[in-house]
Amino acid sequence: MGKLFRGIVTLCVCCALLLALGYWYAQPERPLDLAYSELQIRSKLADMLTSRKLEVQLTEAEVNSLLKKSLAARSQINPDLQITGAQFSLEGNQWIADVNVLYKHQWTFGARMYFAMSWREPYMTAEHTATQIKQITVPSSWFQLEPLQIELNDYVPKPAGVRGVAFEEHGVRVGLKLR
Repeated sequence: MGKLFRGIVTLCVCCALLLALGYWYAQPERPLDLAYSELQIRSKLADMLTSRKLEVQLTEAEVNSLLKKSLAARSQINPDLQITGAQFSLEGNQWIADVNVLYKHQWTFGARMYFAMSWREPYMTAEHTATQIKQITVPSSWFQLEPLQIELNDYVPKPAGVRGVAFEEHGVRVGLKLR
């Protein structure tokens, strides 16, 4: 009986140590928030006039703000998970978000989410494709975010509309048309 009790206690201690190690491993690398800046395409009109092209170049920082705004509107993923901070960056042809996630309103962990970008009028859409915590890939059945949609026509002056969107190495090029 004593050996069984010691075995159970040892098993409980090992489980507690594994849980503590997992929690420590998943801690966010840096504090993040969902604060964003409003996009001011109107201020880019002077650049558009000098280049004589009906297009606007959005920088990585500007797209970061657009995606954070969309994410902030739906930060509660499910009753147990809430995204409390994000920082989007462009790597190759995909957007990557370093995020801080709050689990059950008490445990915070950091993750990296991958997004494929697309344009289908009138929305620029970021489709969540994968999630990693450090080097461990999280199954999509455990953690899947609904697509983030941004209606770019809301940001351009009324006589203009978005003709098309091209995803480039250093940002997003938005082609405009007159309505």
